[in-house]
Amino acid sequence: MNSSSRKRTALRPIVKRTILLLALLGCSLGTVLAHMGIDPSEFQARRQSVMNAVPDGIVLLHSVSAFKSWNESGFQQDSNFYYLTGLENLHFAIVAVDGTTKESWLFVKAPTEKEQRRVAGSVLNGWDSVYLTPDHQTEQLLGIDHIVLWNGFPDFIETRRKANPGIVFYLDHGGEGKTVADVSNPPGLGAIENPYLLWPAAIQAKWPDANIADATPILHKIRAVKSPAEIALLKKAAASTDAGFRAAMAAIAPGRTNREIEGAAIEAALRAGADGIGMWPELKTGLVSGKTVFQKAYDYHLLNRTVKAGETVLMDLGFNYEFYKGDVGRTLPVSGHFTPDQREVIDFMSSAYQSGLQAMYDGASGNDIVQACIHYVENHKNGLHSDLAKRAAAELLKPTKWVMYTHGLDMVEIFPVQELHTGNTVAFGPDLDVDGQGFYEEDTFLITAEGHELINPALPYSAADIEKMMAHLKRSQKSGPPQT
Repeated sequence: MNSSSRKRTALRPIVKRTILLLALLGCSLGTVLAHMGIDPSEFQARRQSVMNAVPDGIVLLHSVSAFKSWNESGFQQDSNFYYLTGLENLHFAIVAVDGTTKESWLFVKAPTEKEQRRVAGSVLNGWDSVYLTPDHQTEQLLGIDHIVLWNGFPDFIETRRKANPGIVFYLDHGGEGKTVADVSNPPGLGAIENPYLLWPAAIQAKWPDANIADATPILHKIRAVKSPAEIALLKKAAASTDAGFRAAMAAIAPGRTNREIEGAAIEAALRAGADGIGMWPELKTGLVSGKTVFQKAYDYHLLNRTVKAGETVLMDLGFNYEFYKGDVGRTLPVSGHFTPDQREVIDFMSSAYQSGLQAMYDGASGNDIVQACIHYVENHKNGLHSDLAKRAAAELLKPTKWVMYTHGLDMVEIFPVQELHTGNTVAFGPDLDVDGQGFYEEDTFLITAEGHELINPALPYSAADIEKMMAHLKRSQKSGPPQT
């Protein structure tokens, strides 16, 4: 073999790796909107809104870098990063939205050989890319001014600091709805599990004298007003959530376990078009006093039991569609029929809830709506008959038993809600325990110029209507799907 042949032979593995890398990094213009309900120009407008909100600095957001674990249904991108980029699968990236120069930058990491092998043969390109090519074509595709390798990120920060010594770096410290570990280590040691602490700590360690501020209030304010495209996606998420809810209603019966009922909800929601679980279905049965949705994150076996006749099921579901979340809840009878005492609580709670909805409009505060509910309870509690209903009324007089938060890419975005404005989407409802029995109902609403509208498909409120729907769904389940 001559020297030229040896050189060609030696170069073959390098050429093959280069071709594979380019294939993995390449963006296909033909898949620009293959899976999205939001036009790229909307992401550009969002970044422009952020630039206008930070004329003294730069918002720096980090994508999720770790691959999903084996027990997760899918990779979950950081919601703020996704909101400004539309890139739900991109790993190892930093978006910089510069209010001082009115430019956007995306810093991306080239994959290692191991990472190349992990996604080899996949069709993740364009907006679905795990890795992106830092070139002009990709910049045009995403509408981002500069896309470069992230090795240049430190130089970018240094250049900005030299040009403007007082520049402020706005970092995502995590916000409302973040349930990751706040500390995760003894005093004096850095956190190991909370990226919303680690990211600011990494910047501060590199540039100890940097001016660092929290980007969360700025991003929350912008994200709170939903666009028509976002509302359409929320309604699709709500539709699949509704399908799951109705399937779970049909599955509730004495002798079933919570997990069986949850599984029925998941199957139906996925069949209806959901692309993931917004939160694992929340069921509280039996003696539920004091138990919350967060406890399931601590206790592997919590809230899985065999349900019994005479009990109620407190059910709260939310499924994803294109990253947006559904959220709806009701209280349901295990046997298909409420006891007379339970019936009185359900109807009284729902009437108070409806009074609050009448106060839900642009400019109202969360407290205004809760106080409208409490005012109804105060004025009508003396007409109650059962001891259970009277104790429920005492609970409903407590503002903490009425829960409201804005809702969208995250299940919980802003809590508590101070003031509502047109374009906000909020989840609202009462949540209380009486004598160990849970009572709950929740819907998701869009605030409009005229008041509000329901985002999720309508579900019954009164005890009688809930019983009728359950009976109908169970009959439909027994008869099977219609013949085609």
